[in-house]
Formats: sequence, C-alpha cells, structure tokens
Amino acid sequence: MNMEDFDSDGSDIDIEFKGFESESEDEDDFVPVDPLDRAQKWELLDTEGEEEDDFRGLQVDWRTGNYEPRKTKTFSRIPGVKQPIPLDASPLDVFSRIFTDQLWDTLLTETNRYAEQVRAQTPTTSKWTPVSKTEMKTFLGLCLCFGILKLPARRDYWRQTKWLYQTNVPRAMSRDRFDMIWRYLHLEDNLDPALDKSDKLWKIRRFMDLLLHQFQALYEVNGFVSVDESMVKYKGRLAFRQDLPVKPVKWGIKVWVMAESNTGYVNNFQVYTGAIAGKTETGLAYRIVSDLAKPYFGSNLCVYMDNFYTSVKLLVDLQVKGVQACGTVRAGRKDLPKNKELTKKAGLNKHRFNVAQQDDLTFCVWQDTKTVMVLSNFHDPTANGSVKRRTGGQRQIDVRVPACLADYQQHMKGVDLLDQMVAYYRIRHRSTKWWRRLFFYLFSVAGYNAFVAARSVGGPGWRYRRSGYKDWLEDLSQELIVPVTARSAPCVLPTAPTGASADHDLAQINIKRKTCRECSLKHSGTDMRPGSTLMGCKQCNVPLHRECFMYHVGRETSSTSGLSHGLEL
Repeated sequence: MNMEDFDSDGSDIDIEFKGFESESEDEDDFVPVDPLDRAQKWELLDTEGEEEDDFRGLQVDWRTGNYEPRKTKTFSRIPGVKQPIPLDASPLDVFSRIFTDQLWDTLLTETNRYAEQVRAQTPTTSKWTPVSKTEMKTFLGLCLCFGILKLPARRDYWRQTKWLYQTNVPRAMSRDRFDMIWRYLHLEDNLDPALDKSDKLWKIRRFMDLLLHQFQALYEVNGFVSVDESMVKYKGRLAFRQDLPVKPVKWGIKVWVMAESNTGYVNNFQVYTGAIAGKTETGLAYRIVSDLAKPYFGSNLCVYMDNFYTSVKLLVDLQVKGVQACGTVRAGRKDLPKNKELTKKAGLNKHRFNVAQQDDLTFCVWQDTKTVMVLSNFHDPTANGSVKRRTGGQRQIDVRVPACLADYQQHMKGVDLLDQMVAYYRIRHRSTKWWRRLFFYLFSVAGYNAFVAARSVGGPGWRYRRSGYKDWLEDLSQELIVPVTARSAPCVLPTAPTGASADHDLAQINIKRKTCRECSLKHSGTDMRPGSTLMGCKQCNVPLHRECFMYHVGRETSSTSGLSHGLEL
C-alpha cells in the first residue's frame, strides 16, 4: 500500500514561523519563546455596500488571460470570546469554562464505578476510598506539573532521600493514592448495555463530544483556520495506530484538527479510526475537510490545507456551501489544467509563476526550489503578494507571488503552532490503555485553548503577556492542587454528609475583597489583622485565602462526620 495516497506529506512551501523558535534536540535545556507575544488584532473587512455577485455562467476550460475579478467575502461571525471573561480572571476561572462541572462529574462517577467493578471481580487487601472532586482536581493538577517539571520516572516525584528529587508533590497527595487514582481513572461504564461498542472510540467518545462543544462555545475564530493532522504518541497495540516514518511522531493516534491560523486555537477535531470494515475509505480527504468545516457552512470561513486534502471537487463543493478554501495541490489531481505551462513541466525560472482561472477557482504554478501548485476558490487571479526567500547566506528578500500563495504561507500555521505549544509541556505518562494518551492530549489542548481565550481579552496589560504559556500552566496547576495527603484524603468525602457539602471547591466568589474566615478565627483575640481575599469556598460561600482553604475543608469535614482529622501541610 502506498502511504502517499493516505497521509499528508505536509506543505510544499517552507513555512517560516515568526515569533518563536524551533524545538531543540535537548528538550530539558530548551526555553520556548512565546509565539503569541503580540496582541491579537481582528482585521474585519468592510461589508457596507457589498452586493452578491451575478452569476457568470460555467467555464469549461481554464483560461490564462481576461480574468474575472474576485473579491474575498467577509467572515459573517464575530471573532473572539463568546462568554464574558473578566480582565483579572485566574487561569482556573477560564479553564472552568471549558472543563466544566459536567466533565468533572463524569470523571468522578466513572472512576469510582470502575474501581468498584474491578475490586468486586478481584478482591484485594488494599484500601480504597471513593475519589472526590477535590482529589480529582489535585490529581490532574499534578499531571500538569509533571509535564512542566520532568523527572526520569513518575515515582521520583515522591523521593525525599536525595536532595535532587525533593519536591512538594508528597505534600499534595501521597504516592499510593496517586497510583490508585491512576489505576482506576475511567471515562465510560464498560458494562453499560446502551453503549455502541462498534464505535472504536466508545471509551472516550462522550468525553470528546463534551469537550468539543465547550471549545466551540467559548471562542470564535477570526475567520482564518488551517486543517492538518496532529499525532498523539502511542506505541502499543492498536487497530488504528498510524505509522508515519517521515513525521516527528512516528507512531501514534492521528487526529484531524482545525485550528485558528494565528493562535492555534482548536475549534474542531476528529480522531482517525482507520479502515472501515477492513476497506480503506475512499474520498477520505474530502470527507475530513467537509466534516471539520460543517459547523461553518454559510459563514465564509477561510480554510487553508496542504496537498493531501486539496482537490477541485472539494473546493467547488465548499464554495457552494459558503466556505472559502485554499491549499497546495498535487499534480495528479483530477480536473487540473492540462496546459503544459500550468504543470510541473512548465520550465519556469526560479520565482516565476503562471496563473489560470475557471469560474471561481484560481490556480497558480510557482517555481521555488521545486514546483509549487496552489488552488483557491476565492482569490482574485490578478492580485499579488510577497513571501520571504533567502538569496544567499542569511539575507532575505521579498519575492512577488500570487495572492493565494502568499496567504497560504501566512495562514497555514495553526495546527503546527498548536502541536509545538502542547509538546513543550506534554504529560508523558506511559500506559497500555490507548485512550489515556488521547485523554491527556485533549486535556492539554483544553489548557492551551483557555490560554488563547484569556489572552484575547487580556489586553496589553495582561499579566501573562510577557511570561507566557508556561507561567499560565504553572498557575493553573497550582489552583487545581489542594493538598489531600494520605491522612486527609479519606475525610474529604464523608460517608453521610449533612449540613456542609461533601466537596469543597476554591474559586473566586466575591467582586470586592472580604476578610478570610480562617484568618479571622486564627487571629481572634490578637492584635494581628486578618487578610482579605476575592477567593473562597464555592459551596459554603466563605471567603478564604488559597493557603487557608485546606483548613476550612478539614474543619467542615470534622464537624459533619463527628471525627477530628489533622491536615498535613
């Protein structure tokens, strides 16, 4: 089987990224440069006086002169966040817009259910306490930390005998408790008779659908997106595992992704599950782009893609459905011009090009170090742009090219940018369960999407504009982590809670700062003044400092269960 027919071989053009550097071979020594240092600027076209173009008839042949002018249609949706986000919102506040209570409840319910099912079939002497929401947040917060602070093995985070390995992880959660949650982490009920197990992704389908809905509900792209594949590294046995020797990630699960061109925000994705009934799917590239662009039919969204996806039929059908598309195209595709001057045998001098038009389609052949062909369904064939090219040494010059090719180079970066940012702080825990790799990949994407959404409303004075994505993740993980050590973990979820809630969540509950309840109790009768805070317990509506929250949890738990447990710092 020829892999060239089924896999993308990337862009025909060497796309130059501006604002960040490539990842070095030594990941531990590499310090990434944030590619989003500049504030986002939404450039909207003026739609006043715009009239619908008259029908000009159908052209049978491609023509190389007497072009009909074309005008790019305006994206009909308002870009930016769809939900109000305060300027001083914390990372967890924004992340909670994506990873909602429904997703946390799904994790808790299925993890506890799976633990009961496994322990009922295989009796064990190890103790098990149902996981609470606080513990689950701490667990995933630690997973984020492990992607930032990389150690050789997972158990090294709990080693205290050597100075090199001493961390605060043991104060947040015991090693055995973390391993127990890791063992029983689950997303779907295996014994549910209503599940469609013919779906290869049934173990994670509900979670993916909920997460995708939140991606699209939080943020609207600026009208320019790229479609490409992203690989989730996995080397285990799996029917739909892909082997791509020419890619940076050579083995894993392929995910088709549509991402905003200048930020990498994921607004749609689809996991590739391989052949259907043992037969290779025909028209795969056509279906992928159509499926990903479907929510934007009629919106005049501009989609950019590489030569694996682009075809005349796809671009014609997308144009009818109100989607503008542009991409490099392979010379062997059907319905391309047959004129020798518009093929790879044109014999053009370097940086020269030829252009042809058929109805709304614009086709160009440009000679770079190799011949590049670009097809578009909305570009004006008479419009030109420029790209940067090296002429010798490090000097760059502007080279005149057709507008469709210049726009392709500018906007075909979204998925590559996403892959780069997620790879910097990838959660690298090995597991034989393939769906966990996909779960942690999507969890990382959710964190990055929240970062992009917050940055779009933060303005020039946003506190993470200079420090970047790494500091955002560090603060997000710190907000998720509430210390639940070995002794305190069982009392987080009392058996028969009355009065106070069994779960307590730390969040911003006040607009104005209020006095911390625990500080007031601690400093009562002294001259010391208690501090104030915007944070507090969401369930109890009590203002609390972040460092005082665990004392509140212990106090409320002890009062409801009638037991007194000490909380470790």
